[in-house]
Amino acid sequence: MAIKVARGQVTIIDQNDAVSLQAFIGSSQPLTQVFNKDTGVYAPSWAASPFLVLTPSLFVSGKASTDQISSVGNAATLTAGVKSGSAKWYKNGSAITSGQDSCTVGAASAKYALTIKANHMTVSTPQVRYTFEAVYIDANGLEVPFRSEIQFTQHLNAGAMIAAVAYAPDGVVFKNDEVPTLKAHCDLWRGATIDTTNVTYAWGIKDSSVFANTTLAAAATTGATTVTVASTNNMEAGGKITISSVQYTISAVNTSTKVITLTSALTAAANSGALVSCPYYNSMLGAGWSCLTSTNPRGVTAGWTTNEITITADAVLNFETFKCAIKDTDTSAGNASANKVVCDIISFTDMSDPITVDLVSQKGFTIKNNGNDVDAKAVLYRNGEVLDDDGTAYTYTWKLWNSAGTSVIKTYTGKSITVSKADVTGKGVLMCEVSK
Repeated sequence: MAIKVARGQVTIIDQNDAVSLQAFIGSSQPLTQVFNKDTGVYAPSWAASPFLVLTPSLFVSGKASTDQISSVGNAATLTAGVKSGSAKWYKNGSAITSGQDSCTVGAASAKYALTIKANHMTVSTPQVRYTFEAVYIDANGLEVPFRSEIQFTQHLNAGAMIAAVAYAPDGVVFKNDEVPTLKAHCDLWRGATIDTTNVTYAWGIKDSSVFANTTLAAAATTGATTVTVASTNNMEAGGKITISSVQYTISAVNTSTKVITLTSALTAAANSGALVSCPYYNSMLGAGWSCLTSTNPRGVTAGWTTNEITITADAVLNFETFKCAIKDTDTSAGNASANKVVCDIISFTDMSDPITVDLVSQKGFTIKNNGNDVDAKAVLYRNGEVLDDDGTAYTYTWKLWNSAGTSVIKTYTGKSITVSKADVTGKGVLMCEVSK
């Protein structure tokens, strides 16, 4: 038996260069999609033919420039190609199943092309990423995984400009009761289209005594007839003011001291900083416009919160201007005009023969030695004829001003009134407004 006297060992390595793979995904549509919020249109739209088709490609070193994505590999027979069943598609990391989510995956002969028949991006999710992965078997039976990604981005169209456009479908002129009513119509135009969804309307009539909300600059006690406010902008004698939910009439305004004199005493105390408002103010319309409502119609009989109002001749004294404010209440993502207000104005004219009012008194307008009151009557004329002799067709509102014309001492209603001698000191100015 031979005796082993030494042993030597070496390692023999069978070294093959691994193949180099390059994978790409081709797209039939641009990588950027534009969505128009106004029209709801995608450009291009993947939901319409020719849809979005993503086609992977695989290039292998040593295979020249031939796309190998359709080749089918088999490790047992050392056939190079893509391993059967290894091809998978993903959308944002989630596996795609052919036939679901409007997606169809082609066979190997169709290069595993992914056809998408829906717009997968939205305003809230403006990006989408598709991934293709598979396993390539080389000529030595070695499995080499590979993957490729493609990403799409959606851009939101800034949208069309919005504007309010007012017009009068039946004209803007009243003439001697020939036309009982006229209409004012206002639409919100978004680009070249009228938009009537998710909008709010407000109508107002020009009124310089309507002021924006302010606050009390100092506390006011019950029974007080003056209050100090933070701002007197647009406040006028004869205008309405609301303090602590109670409505009063302004008698005088001192813009220097910001003290407001009321025609009646406060019925409840109010703290400094308490809200002071005008009952006819609307933030959409702004100061200087009296908001038209069912409780403040001002001669407008219908449509106060719609795109069309019905105006009676009584609403137009010689010349009146109306304002329509429209608010875009569509707050969905991407609407650049959300909560914006656009306005337009329209004016109406009363071309009727003018109505004149004469103020007459049987006792005269002089109080002699504090011995008499003053009786006053308003007589209306149109084209030489007396109107409303019984005082039922029109409303008569009287105001007695102080001698300087800066504050209202007392108010009256009716065709005929009596001014008490106790209400006049030295001299007073009596004014009558006639409305219908």
